Amino acid sequence: MSIQMLFGFMAALLVMLVVFEAATYWHARNVFDEAAAEGARVAAAFDGDCAQGIAAAAAVVQRTAGSWAEGVGVTCTEAALVTVTVSGRTPGVLGNALGFRAHVTETAPKER
Repeated sequence: MSIQMLFGFMAALLVMLVVFEAATYWHARNVFDEAAAEGARVAAAFDGDCAQGIAAAAAVVQRTAGSWAEGVGVTCTEAALVTVTVSGRTPGVLGNALGFRAHVTETAPKER
């Protein structure tokens, strides 16, 4: 095995890790976005409130993400617009050694 092959292999491995990390980040953002939208929809309903919105968003994250959703936080503010924010750490490729913070906010007008 030559030194060029070693460097080529290491570069290919690095590219694969970056692609996998980007895919897990993208997936986590989609899960958080879906959860925040559902939480905002529930909280903005005529008979809804922030507690119900937070519970709905947390349920979506838990149902969709499963075991890697342990450190996910959901916050809600309620006024003329309901704002639900879902944030947490994305799963890393190497046993969560990598991973990034993801932060998604969705708003919906409060039904009166």
